Amino acid sequence: MSRQPLPLGAWGTIHTKRTSAKTSLAETRYRDLDGKVRRVEARGPSAAAARRALQQKLANRKTPRFGLITSTDKIDRLIEIFLVDLESSERAARTKDKYVYMVNKHISPKIGSIRVGEATSGLVDHFIRSVVEDSGPSTARTCGAVLSWMFKVALRHDAVVVNPVLGVSIPRLRTKKPQALDVVQYQDLRKKLIAWEQAPALGRPRSQELHEIADGLVALGVRPGELFSLLWEDLDLEAKPPTIFVHTTVIRTSNGGVTIQDHPKTRHGIRQLTVPDFLVQQLRDRRLRQTKSAVPNPLGLIFPSSTGTVTDANNVGKIWREASDSIGYDWVTLKTFRKTNATLIARTLGPEAAAYQAGHSKVSMTQEHYIEERRGALDTRAVIDAFKPKDGSRQAPPAEHPAPKAGAQGLTAAG
Repeated sequence: MSRQPLPLGAWGTIHTKRTSAKTSLAETRYRDLDGKVRRVEARGPSAAAARRALQQKLANRKTPRFGLITSTDKIDRLIEIFLVDLESSERAARTKDKYVYMVNKHISPKIGSIRVGEATSGLVDHFIRSVVEDSGPSTARTCGAVLSWMFKVALRHDAVVVNPVLGVSIPRLRTKKPQALDVVQYQDLRKKLIAWEQAPALGRPRSQELHEIADGLVALGVRPGELFSLLWEDLDLEAKPPTIFVHTTVIRTSNGGVTIQDHPKTRHGIRQLTVPDFLVQQLRDRRLRQTKSAVPNPLGLIFPSSTGTVTDANNVGKIWREASDSIGYDWVTLKTFRKTNATLIARTLGPEAAAYQAGHSKVSMTQEHYIEERRGALDTRAVIDAFKPKDGSRQAPPAEHPAPKAGAQGLTAAG
């Protein structure tokens, strides 16, 4: 009678025997993950110790020999393998830098010493909630995304049997309603901004570029990184109408510097936009000033830094916060100009046009995050007037009925 074949990763009966006065041997048959049955043994000072050593050895064999990580390895070891996987992926350079930062800042210091097999959903949940308390829900969501990817790597190497992040509730961000400037507000802001730029200041002179940067953002509806990566060769002021080609963006590198990425945030961000007349004249004047300036501009940037290099949006944001606080528009950020552009276009040309201008793949995203809700009533009179009565006709007055007599009333009530 032939024995039943063992399933993959299973073992047969464990046999123990004394091999010497101080040593016992435990052995069994084990079917490896390559399909072959092998004899596995372990020794110990007693039969029970030998059996425990063999069972641990069998548990470890469940991880293929070609796996780079096991359940007993620490999460820091998993991080090393994950970073290699991240670097070889097609994620944007900015995303890679962000994930590496999350690993070094939060994941490795807090749970890096825990074994991979000990990372339960409860442990991951506790970690995520601690990040929420320390750094906010946005950082916690990013850490959750990184951990999920890391344990997918562990799954591929059979170091875990389930991704523990799947059982964790990642906190959602509170979405604020988009707030935009109207035309009157923007003109007031621009006037005050120019006055702030020209006012005397202690130390280093104030930037004279902010109002032109604001004009570029509100006129084109681009992201700050996209604006600062635009080259003069991307601009065609002689076309009818004048156009500009958006196909790059500025990103921060892992060493803290900035560089131009050869594609925008998403593939839908590659777009050609028309340039309004007021910005056309402003750009002509700007190009003339750069031609006469002694500051080099080797890349041909439309909005270079004061030294002719790539402009860092973070640095501009710091200067903007100082200026906006001083002029009474502390709620306005550089992103507000993009929302202002989307809101005006949506109210005149529709949300689809606003989504294309912003470089979004979904109109719903533009509507939810960029288009401000109407503050007043929508004037629909010209449309609804289609229902007005024709030929001066009007509704007939209600028919007049004589009042019933008192006796009749009493009879009716009695009946």
